[in-house]
Amino acid sequence: MEEATRAGPTALLRRMTVPIAVAVSLVVAAAWYVTWTSADFLMALMAPSTIASTDLVLFFGLLVVMMVAMMLPSAMPMILAFRDMTRLEAGRPTKPADNAATALFVIPYFLVWGAFGVAALLAVIALGLIGSLTNVVVLASAATLVAAGFWQVTRTKEVCLTHCTSPMGFVMRHWRSGRFGAWRMGLRHSLYCVGCCWLFMLVLFVAGSMSLLWMGALSVVIFAEKVGVRPLFFSRAIGLGLVVLGGLVGIQVLGAL
Repeated sequence: MEEATRAGPTALLRRMTVPIAVAVSLVVAAAWYVTWTSADFLMALMAPSTIASTDLVLFFGLLVVMMVAMMLPSAMPMILAFRDMTRLEAGRPTKPADNAATALFVIPYFLVWGAFGVAALLAVIALGLIGSLTNVVVLASAATLVAAGFWQVTRTKEVCLTHCTSPMGFVMRHWRSGRFGAWRMGLRHSLYCVGCCWLFMLVLFVAGSMSLLWMGALSVVIFAEKVGVRPLFFSRAIGLGLVVLGGLVGIQVLGAL
């Protein structure tokens, strides 16, 4: 049991079976395809002159799909840790994995990310930070990049990242039995993940303007941060890079005034 607790994200991914790996790959590929084909439609929904309350459900659905595309690979170690734990009885893997409970663990994760995305995008739209590349919008992009960089070295970021990079530790520490317990655990996991990556998403919305290139780059960064070696060092290196990039953008804007 102690060995299982110490199993890191990479070890959990290596234990993933071929059918699960194929299924996950197909889901992620499909989510990226839907995100790509709906990019123009999503941008149209984000226009302040056209968005209405009837659009919000579709808006939310598209954002959930986008979060599946971006976040499912980095969430897989936690999902696999939970699924492995459902096989245990008296500390031994004697039962089949509870796939229904695993689904209930996963669902709130993406629902919370979708809700955060809707709230963040509506705030960005209300502030007029999506649209033509005016100096104000570009300066806001620079400020968002710098803020995201500084967030990388905060204690809150460190705590949230620690929970995300210790899947078996998280599952054992916060274990709740039953299907409702699975839902509660998934909700708790989602809150730690949002606490870890929320400014990355603001960077995507403000500086990246929902670009597929930015989505792909941030997906790689989030995956490497949660699954790679020395995650805290990597997180702070990313923070430094964001601060430098934001500073360069800000200097360019100020020089043009």
